Amino acid sequence: MGRSRFIVIGGVAGLAWAASLRGFMAQLAGPDSTFTMAGTFGIILPTGTVVGALLGWAEYLRRSGHQHRSLILAPLLIGLVPTLATATLDPAPIGLALLAMAGGYAISGRGPVGMRILAGIVNLAGVVVTFLAPKPSAGLGYTTPQGLWFGTLGASLGLVLALACAIPMCRPSISGPPVTGGRVAGR
Repeated sequence: MGRSRFIVIGGVAGLAWAASLRGFMAQLAGPDSTFTMAGTFGIILPTGTVVGALLGWAEYLRRSGHQHRSLILAPLLIGLVPTLATATLDPAPIGLALLAMAGGYAISGRGPVGMRILAGIVNLAGVVVTFLAPKPSAGLGYTTPQGLWFGTLGASLGLVLALACAIPMCRPSISGPPVTGGRVAGR
């Protein structure tokens, strides 16, 4: 599969993830939630698409035996783009990206085992907090069907992002054809 396919698949997965995240955010905000063209379609969805595409490219590189270590930082765009676009610092998306990057590091198979265990504990604590943290309405508590769905959605979004964050941290594959000049040799 060529580089473009990995990038497109990553972009589509990133778009689906960001759209799901936007739905989670709407539930969290409740009736005060508003969808805007600039916020939803100008910041949240494009950022998720770009991050997904960059992680798709990272998977292509990994499978072809190479890495761009800078792609490890791609998920930080989830926190940086909204901050830069709105000139307001919201720690939630930055925290989400950092938590997922910790989870990615934990499952990457690289680095000291003790550090990866600690990173995994931090990431899993985020999953638990998704269910147990105080919610803006009683209906979102984990004891109600809607609240259990809400927690499951939030936790699964965090875990999917952690899995994606692991991609640029994993060891490159040694079975793929060599990459020369950004293209796989022989293609």
